Amino acid sequence: MSTKAAREIKKKTIKEQEKTFEEMWASPMKKPYLEKVVLNIGVGAGGEELERAATVLQTISGKTPVKTLSKKNVKEFNLRIGRPIGTMVTVREAAAEKLLKRLLVVNNDKFLRKSFDNYGNFGFGITEHITIPGVEYDNVIGIWGLDVVGRIVRPGMRVKYRRKSKAKVPKHHYVSRIEAQYFLKKNFGVEIVDKLELDYI
Repeated sequence: MSTKAAREIKKKTIKEQEKTFEEMWASPMKKPYLEKVVLNIGVGAGGEELERAATVLQTISGKTPVKTLSKKNVKEFNLRIGRPIGTMVTVREAAAEKLLKRLLVVNNDKFLRKSFDNYGNFGFGITEHITIPGVEYDNVIGIWGLDVVGRIVRPGMRVKYRRKSKAKVPKHHYVSRIEAQYFLKKNFGVEIVDKLELDYI
C-alpha cells in the first residue's frame, strides 16, 4: 500500500485497522496469502556438519534442501567464493501454511512485533530444532538452531520474477508491516508481542 495509506491506517484504532484490511481483502487481487516459508541453517563449512544440517531441514520440512554457497572471499574465516557454507529449503503455499503452524508452536504462537518489514517479509529464529512438534532427538545429528523466513504477498507478484516481460510491482501492492501482522493473527492465531518468553529456555 502507499506511504500515505499506511500513515492513515496507523492513526486508526486496532479494530478500525482490521476493518480496513477486511474491506480491502474483499477484492481477490488485494487478498494476501502466504507465498513461502524458507528454513536456513548456516554452518560455515561443508562436510559432515553440513550433511547433518541438511538432514535436520529435510526432517522438518519433508523436502530436499539445497546448499548455500559463499558469495565472497573472507580470509579470516577461510571462506572462498562458491564454497558451501549452509543449507536451506523452501516450502510453498499450502505446505508452507502447515509447516508454519508447527514452527509457531515453538514460540507459543507468539510473534515479535519487530520481526516484520514493509514488504510482506517476516522472520524468527528457533534455538533448538528438537522443540518443533514431530521432531525427535538424534544423538548422531545433535541439536541445531535455524532461521525461519516467510513471505506474505498478493496475487500478481509473479510479474517481478518471471523470465520474460518482467515488470515492477508498485509499492502499494506489497503487504505492509501492520497488514502482515493482522494476516498472521487472523489466519494463524498468533499474538503479536514486544518480547518473547519461551518455556524451554
